[in-house]
Amino acid sequence: MVLTTKLHRLCLEIASIFDGYVWYREKCFRNKHADHLAIENLPKYLQNARTSTNEACQKFVQKFDALFRLEEIYGALEISPIYLKKINGWLRNDEQLVEQIKKQRIIKIYNRYTHEEMLYNFMRSKRPQSKSEQSAQNYTLTLLEESKKNCDFCGRNYLNSTAEDSFGRLEHRLSYTAANTFKYDRWHTLIVSRNHDTLHLTEDEIGDMFELAKEWFEKVYSTEPKYTCPEMIWDAMPKSGASQIHTHLQVSLGFDIYYGNIERTRQGARFYAQMNDGRNYFNDYLHIHQALELTIPIGNAHILVHLTPIKDLEVMVLGASLEKDFYKALHLIFRTFIDDLQEYSFSFGMFLPPLNETSINGHVMPVVCRLVFRNPITNLRADMNGLDLYTSSVFLSRVLLSEKIVMYSIDS
Repeated sequence: MVLTTKLHRLCLEIASIFDGYVWYREKCFRNKHADHLAIENLPKYLQNARTSTNEACQKFVQKFDALFRLEEIYGALEISPIYLKKINGWLRNDEQLVEQIKKQRIIKIYNRYTHEEMLYNFMRSKRPQSKSEQSAQNYTLTLLEESKKNCDFCGRNYLNSTAEDSFGRLEHRLSYTAANTFKYDRWHTLIVSRNHDTLHLTEDEIGDMFELAKEWFEKVYSTEPKYTCPEMIWDAMPKSGASQIHTHLQVSLGFDIYYGNIERTRQGARFYAQMNDGRNYFNDYLHIHQALELTIPIGNAHILVHLTPIKDLEVMVLGASLEKDFYKALHLIFRTFIDDLQEYSFSFGMFLPPLNETSINGHVMPVVCRLVFRNPITNLRADMNGLDLYTSSVFLSRVLLSEKIVMYSIDS
């Protein structure tokens, strides 16, 4: 097969990325024989890196320990012979899994500065689950088609079906603004794509929405300069809580501080710099994930399958600015999840650096996006529960998302 020039460059870039990963894998983590690092082996990797005399390995350990707390614990079960028969049915009489369920290994990763935590127990992925007989793809395609009828945002309908901001409506070729009728803040509007179908946006359509969002932020800032903190959310399909199927972002500009979860990250990053000789939180965060083979660079943007997600299918994108590389990364994520993993609903949050701030004591904020796919879309059972909402996030499984994204970029 003859590779196109563009694809050949991409393959060379990906190969060089994994060459860099291999160095940490072999020199620090001493994992020469596996073709990838596994989350369940993280305690062993850290222990190997701690005993290494290599300066780079020691710097990695220093950053990891500064940012995260790692625990490995075990929980034991006493199982009656009758109940064991039922468990054997769930586990398909796999003797190794039966032994593992009797003494379950749990890994905890805690972010010392954002206070997010991940709990990982491989055995939770083996719980019996109910499955919907309805095809997720057919359900989604039908919903998208039916929702086009009488859509307030399609065609020219928005001119009479949506409100405008006090300074008027902003319009681009592929998107437009519509002030939110039911506001949650003083400056809160919608960025609406002219493409109804959220799940099949082109890279240009994605970029156009975000370029319009940046224009709206600047317009608001010039109108009221005390509003400085840009934030966005994007929900797709009813599973995520979207009230409209048509593609739309919700954007807002906060007064002085971000909303709670984002502000917690900003304050945590500032505190990290204060406690660690002015080192930038986001740079160290990225470096840790790079060493653990959990990142994919897309030009100046980085996709992270990060260590403390809200749920299994969450990824993060970091970038110095919101520009074409960021849009390419988002488009690649959408295509990987929708086309390859067949996940059709997502929730998305993004924040940009404050419009009036660049650097404070080593604290330079990047653009940060977090994107979680909500599954299964046809299942009435919620994808989040009290454990996720009020305690810590629990991994059921990690499907080597970084490899999936890389492979999609090659296949496409």
